[in-house]
Amino acid sequence: MQKKDYDKTLTRLMGILTSLSENKLPKTKDLADEFNVTVRTIQKDIYQRLINFPIEKNGEGRFKFIEGFSLNKSSLTLHEMILVSLSLSQFNHVNNLDKISNNILKKLLYPNFINPYYIKQEELENLNIDSKIIKTIEKAIQQQYIITVIFENLTVAVEPYKIANFDGFWYLFAKELESNKIKTFMISKIYDVLTTDIIYKTPRAQINQTLEHTHSAWFEDGKNYEVVIKVYPEIAHYFKKKNFLQSQKTIKEFKDGSLYISFEVTHDEDIDNIIKAWLPHIEVIKPEYFKKKIIQELEQYLQKIKLSVTLY
Repeated sequence: MQKKDYDKTLTRLMGILTSLSENKLPKTKDLADEFNVTVRTIQKDIYQRLINFPIEKNGEGRFKFIEGFSLNKSSLTLHEMILVSLSLSQFNHVNNLDKISNNILKKLLYPNFINPYYIKQEELENLNIDSKIIKTIEKAIQQQYIITVIFENLTVAVEPYKIANFDGFWYLFAKELESNKIKTFMISKIYDVLTTDIIYKTPRAQINQTLEHTHSAWFEDGKNYEVVIKVYPEIAHYFKKKNFLQSQKTIKEFKDGSLYISFEVTHDEDIDNIIKAWLPHIEVIKPEYFKKKIIQELEQYLQKIKLSVTLY
């Protein structure tokens, strides 16, 4: 195809797609008249050159995109879409390659179109990554400099390890030098950060390993203990399919389908929400104080509910 003919074809294909995008519902003859070509040429455009676009005819024989499709969902320009489509259409009759080229085109042209998956994303607290505080922390982490973190009523010297997110909130995961313990510091509470020229030597592999075993912002360095729960048969399959914490282990399975599950945690809050989310189909076995704590909180809740009902 000579360049002049190519330009004419490309212009016509762009015009056809634009017409469909604007929902003009053209017929074959309408397009042939508009671009001064034969009906056969338009048919070749639709069924060969634009075969990778989701085009269909309605009951009146008018062309349209199938319901839900939009050219605006692609990151490509109209010109780029057509070029990719024409290039990949050369492989439509080649074994195996036709499926691959079709998948490539789907991802490029309409990545969000009829997506069969839905994933509920947790809303994250806003973090201004261009702020002076964040940039200072990032640089200190990368170069392993000790920093001084200033809060409203507190100033601490720390080894900054990571900017981490727990339950949607951003924290500085760092070792406080005074206590020699790793802690979490809420980013939004930080007033200022000052960099020192002192380099810390804590291995990154050790930091990553600690993070892997950190389940919440309530992490307490050096404090590890076991929590054992009984999971009733109604929800046992969820705990078989998923580890709610990395330290989760099934230590016993009963004939009725219930389970004994153990967790290694550093703070009650690591496991508290998991237990409460599955009540009444879950029971704390040990430690005893934690079991009593859950019972006490439930009793307090019921008392407040009764009081509320009495008042209203």
